[in-house]
Amino acid sequence: MTATHVDGVEVIADEPTRSAFNSRDGEPVYWKQNRTLLLADGRTVYGCLHCDYTSPNVHSIRPHLNRHRDLKQRQSVGGADDTLSRMVRKLAEAEEIADDRDRWKARAVAAEKQLRTLRRALGNIS
Repeated sequence: MTATHVDGVEVIADEPTRSAFNSRDGEPVYWKQNRTLLLADGRTVYGCLHCDYTSPNVHSIRPHLNRHRDLKQRQSVGGADDTLSRMVRKLAEAEEIADDRDRWKARAVAAEKQLRTLRRALGNIS
């Protein structure tokens, strides 16, 4: 979806924007998400394939596309709040695992001490 009007002027042509590069075989390369828009008053502006964002500067479209990528990533993970809450849950799980490990380690150390005591009392019978 690209703009149909820019500053109240109708868009009469919408084409892919040619990059400054050529392919290896010399053919022109076109940006897939940048559009070149010809307006009814003769001006040329550049637009985003995904929304109605336009600019007279061809170089401003590619940075704008990051908004769509970031939005898509936020939607796929459920948003930044969801990411933060997942990280907090993971941290709580890691702390619980560390506490559990420490409890088992203390039990193992105590059991080894008791075993040594028993072996000494029994005269090192194996």
